[in-house]
Formats: sequence, C-alpha cells, structure tokens
Amino acid sequence: MSSAIWITSKLPPSQREALEQLVFFNANQHRVRLGIEQSIRTYGAPEIYEHEGGLRVRVGIVKDVQTLFAVNELGRPVGVAVFVRQEQARFVVLHVVVEPRADLPVGLGHPVLLRLMHEIRRAARITRGVDCIELPYKGAHAVRLQNSRV
Repeated sequence: MSSAIWITSKLPPSQREALEQLVFFNANQHRVRLGIEQSIRTYGAPEIYEHEGGLRVRVGIVKDVQTLFAVNELGRPVGVAVFVRQEQARFVVLHVVVEPRADLPVGLGHPVLLRLMHEIRRAARITRGVDCIELPYKGAHAVRLQNSRV
C-alpha cells in the first residue's frame, strides 16, 4: 500500500467489493474480536448500502451514523471508521477497520488508523458540546478532548 491516503465520507459504488472485503473479511478481526462482538451486541452489525450514488455504512438502528473512508491513490478503501454522536457530549466509534499490512509489526501505530482517528478527533473538537470520544473495541475507553478548539 502506498503512503498516500485520503480521508473521505464518500465512496463510489464501484468500490463495494473492496469495501465488503475490508469490513467483513478482514484478516485481523481476530485481534479485536471481543470488541467487535460487544459493539455488535450494543449497537448492531455494520451494513453496507448505497445512498445518493455512494456507499455508506449503517449500524443497526442507530440514527445519524457517520462514516469516514481512508482511500489510497487508486480510490480503493484501506480503512473505515463508523461513529455517532451520543448524549451530546461524546462521539462513539461503533466500528473501525483497517487493511491488514504485513510490514507493520503488531503493537505499532498504523498510519491509516491514526489518520482516521485524527479526523474523528478533529470533527469532535469542532462540534459544540462534544468533549470525549469513546472506543468500544477497547472496553469503552474514552479519550477526553482538551477544552481548546482547533
């Protein structure tokens, strides 16, 4: 995978197969299996659907779900983050998935994951009233934001 990635909220329907492979058949799912299972029990399973000429991801009956796609220079998805604002003060990351990379040892920060989380953090900082981001895959770990706006 190239180091050039972009974050977007839109993905063309031509990328459906690649998105399905990434989300549902990811070779690294076993690493966060318990978190995935907990998120599905709490919020519902992710579902890919087409809306207004682009692909989206919905989760159970959760309303106002937002999706960010990390795409490479060919427009192929290499990461997805699905999140929602809950209780006015927090964003909850419902599901996050990143393309497996054999060249990154386990435990090192993944640039795609970091980019996705940075974008969610940026969105949280500019959204009035949001002061934390909750990551259910890590035992409902919440990351508090500083009071200053970026």
